[in-house]
Amino acid sequence: MPSVFQKPAGEDSPGTVKEAIGYGTFNVLFFLMLSYPGASLLRELLGWSGLATAPLIAAAVLWPVSVAIVYAEPRLHAQAWWPKVSTAWTWGCSILYTCPPPVLALTLPLTVGTDLPAGVPTLISLLPVVALFGFFVARRRWRDRAR
Repeated sequence: MPSVFQKPAGEDSPGTVKEAIGYGTFNVLFFLMLSYPGASLLRELLGWSGLATAPLIAAAVLWPVSVAIVYAEPRLHAQAWWPKVSTAWTWGCSILYTCPPPVLALTLPLTVGTDLPAGVPTLISLLPVVALFGFFVARRRWRDRAR
């Protein structure tokens, strides 16, 4: 029986640039949805008003870097020196994806909606996460209903 952590057959790595673009886009959006609400909450805890847009701009800048990472990583796995740098690579990619939103929200926020009441910017930043969760629940119920 194969391990839970083994990749399914036929899903080795993104072989084309088109697949790398898809996976890179998913990485940026997923990690932005995880870190952006926290960045917004930190701003509100510090008493700053408004919704920071700099993390969204950082996501647009990080997207081509993410595509390059996703495209290059399977090729790097084949190198003899890969086991020596794999842990640093994993940590580096995690930091690259999760740190820009909080850092930019606190240092160069480029705020909009400074007249919004307290709590609203954090709620706005949570909307994509809630919408995605709602989409998955609705899709599952729709599929179960169709059976």
